Amino acid sequence: MGGSQRRKLRKKTYTAAPTPPPGQEHRYQVMLQVLSGQLTVSDGAKALGMSRNHFQTLLHRGLEGFIEKASPKPSGRPGKSTKEADLEAENERLRRHNARLQERVDNVDHLLEVASDMLKRRAEPTGRSRKTKSQTAAATLAGSTDEKDDPDGEAHARLEGATEMMRLGLGRKLAAAVVGAGISTLRRWARRLRNGLELRSRAGPKVAQVPPETAAEAIAVVKQLGGQIGIRALSKQVPSLSRSQAGELKHRALTELERTRKQSSTRIEVTVPGILRGFDAMHVVTTDGPRWLLIAADASVPFRTTGVVVEHYDGPSVALALETDIRRHGPPLAYRLDRWRAHETEDVLAVLDKHGVLILHGPPYYPRFYGQLERQNREHRGILDAHGMPSPDALPALCDDMLRSVNELWPRPTLGWRTPRQVWDTRPRVEEDRDELREEVLERTRRIARETTTRRLPADFFERIALERALQKRGYLRWQEGGRC
Repeated sequence: MGGSQRRKLRKKTYTAAPTPPPGQEHRYQVMLQVLSGQLTVSDGAKALGMSRNHFQTLLHRGLEGFIEKASPKPSGRPGKSTKEADLEAENERLRRHNARLQERVDNVDHLLEVASDMLKRRAEPTGRSRKTKSQTAAATLAGSTDEKDDPDGEAHARLEGATEMMRLGLGRKLAAAVVGAGISTLRRWARRLRNGLELRSRAGPKVAQVPPETAAEAIAVVKQLGGQIGIRALSKQVPSLSRSQAGELKHRALTELERTRKQSSTRIEVTVPGILRGFDAMHVVTTDGPRWLLIAADASVPFRTTGVVVEHYDGPSVALALETDIRRHGPPLAYRLDRWRAHETEDVLAVLDKHGVLILHGPPYYPRFYGQLERQNREHRGILDAHGMPSPDALPALCDDMLRSVNELWPRPTLGWRTPRQVWDTRPRVEEDRDELREEVLERTRRIARETTTRRLPADFFERIALERALQKRGYLRWQEGGRC
């Protein structure tokens, strides 16, 4: 390339002398005369009709621009201003952010498309019926070991769909749920695919058919031992059984035992509120050691009548709680008390005799007889635990609030969605001759004891039966066969 061509490619830096607009030549001449010293600044400002300060400012600005342009500059391309550089950086950041958002939108669209295809595939009927647990167990005992093959490449489609969804960012657990397979199943399919093996569901246990005579023998052994025999022991006792067969037969025997127990059990229902009350204690851990909460509750309506906090669970404390309960809500016909020794002290018996209240003890070693108040104590425990560990001084007020809450803020479906307080306040008034009831219970107790030949029964067994029969005769108790207990 010649010198003339290089000169043509060079950037022109020369600027011609400015030409004043028409009619402004005089102003241009005055400015040049001031710069050349022919006129003073004051004369120039007067000639142009300006103030001296304004004219001097314009002159200084022109000189400042000249000095800036005439100063030596560093070599190379001129740099960008700070503001321009910040704007370009912000523009680049927004461009990258927009690209990421667009990529995410595309992934979500693709993910929804894949998930929709998988859900449509699962919704289509396959001609196979789902088996219940009982049907599966019956098939196992009958020796059915059909394996679930991969019809029409269903396993391949599920694995491919789950893999694609996980690649797009969906979690492994959620992707497995969408395709209708477990995480372990997807992992096993992927391993078999890498090894070039056929994809199929895991086969169930291969259990041979059990002859009816052998099954009946095993079930009889389980029932005779009350379901306590283990699976391995059952397979040893009946040598022709495998452990899987023994486990299935034991499960069947336990189910039959439970159904028989429910059919033979009796549920007692108290029909009238205010007749029978339960009484029990619940220990509460405080910042200064354990305390006892003595609670009385009606046996017909889940209404807690009284709650007293004491330091010791002894006779005087029980007598105080019973006296408080009777003073607040009147004496019931009987209290249902367990066999704790503090329930039969002289103080307790004196309080009950004074008000004509009988004692109803349950069978020994049979806590389900007092299950109603035990279940209520579980509710009490849950409310108290929610408040943390209280101090002994704060515990009585906390217990009062707890009893008020369960009585007045908890509608019960068994009460027609009314609270226990609402039912308790509308209970009928019961007028019963307590002396006559006591005499009838004593007479029935003596008659049942004479007619019963069974020995080694608790001393209060006949009294409990007599009291229950006397209350049933008056319509206060009702027996229901096949109860839920």
